[in-house]
Amino acid sequence: MKISKKRQIVIAGAGLIGSTMAIALASKGLDVTVVDGTSEEDRIKRNKGRTYALSRTSKNLLINLDLWDPKRLKVSPIENIMLSTRKNSGETKRHLVEFKKQPHEVGPSSYMIEDFYLRKVLDSEINRNTKIQLINSTEVIEDETNSFETKIMLSDKSLISTEIFIISDGRESGFAKRLNKTFFKKNYNQLAIVGNLSHENEHKFVAHQLFLSGGPLAVLPLKGKRATFVWSLPIELGNKISKSKDEKFINHLKDNIGDILTNLSLIGEKKIFPLYLRFLRDTIDNRKVFIGDSAQAIHPLAGQGLNLGFRDVASLVDILLKGKKLGLDLGSNDLLKQYESWRSFDRISLATYTDFINTLFSNNNFYLKTLRELGMNALDRSDLLKSFFVKEAAGEYGNLPGLLKQ
Repeated sequence: MKISKKRQIVIAGAGLIGSTMAIALASKGLDVTVVDGTSEEDRIKRNKGRTYALSRTSKNLLINLDLWDPKRLKVSPIENIMLSTRKNSGETKRHLVEFKKQPHEVGPSSYMIEDFYLRKVLDSEINRNTKIQLINSTEVIEDETNSFETKIMLSDKSLISTEIFIISDGRESGFAKRLNKTFFKKNYNQLAIVGNLSHENEHKFVAHQLFLSGGPLAVLPLKGKRATFVWSLPIELGNKISKSKDEKFINHLKDNIGDILTNLSLIGEKKIFPLYLRFLRDTIDNRKVFIGDSAQAIHPLAGQGLNLGFRDVASLVDILLKGKKLGLDLGSNDLLKQYESWRSFDRISLATYTDFINTLFSNNNFYLKTLRELGMNALDRSDLLKSFFVKEAAGEYGNLPGLLKQ
């Protein structure tokens, strides 16, 4: 049996959240091992074409980790956000709310970033950083915890011992199932069709959220004359539309987005994935802590999944650094309970908010439609309310951990 030296921290999962977690901990002088069952090339290929909305505080995290390079990351700022509705395809869209950048705001409230470029930057730093040991194409097959450490057996028969085991293995977390963790799950009976577009006109860095009779459709600006879309639809309708040939699919999009973008063409393949809310009730378990999608998978409506995971990262780093300075065991239950308590409100409130908005805008009940349009009209007339929602989207609320501050 091969035995590696003891590592202070082991992370399962080299996705965006697990990789960022490793870099953040290594930047504070901690030794980290990252284990992932796939290769670096497979991770890039699997998520090709995926895009994310990055909040202002998430940008601060990347700045503080020396990872923010707009040219390498090819980010596109979101200057304005437009919410609109349309009852039927082909009907003129009706403006509901516009969130404009205010004169006092420093920089955009959010940015669009592509998985490929963010992953390349993270992988480059992990491969360069001597504090990080990356083990690819290897799975954790067994773990055993005692009062002092967790021993982790890998599929190559090597053994790693660690103070704390951080789990970031995605929305269908195998570790959560293995540990029989209790979680709340709500199936939306929807799927999301996602993909990228080229277009002729300028998008002017405006993000559009259209609330359609079938489900919400987001059209978001990328660098250059490109955009990304996320279209949430009932499963049967979504499967039917997603299987359309490219030309027919583009016509479906044109019917629904109107003149927002012109002369559309698909870039690469469109992808579909099921939509559900999955929320882990307890994110800690005997020297283990779940972060990112392994702890909570939410509806993509608000584009906050990556930002929520980044807030997990920054908060856990603060807690572990506090423990390190006090000479505490990094995997102690008391220390991890502080993390869980700190993250509780943010996790619950965002999961509840996205669930409520999806339910409200995916329901064609006449009274609910009237109520939501009245509410949106009231929001559009209130700069105070709009400022509140912008700050929420930017992640600038509550007790922020150090890495999220500029």
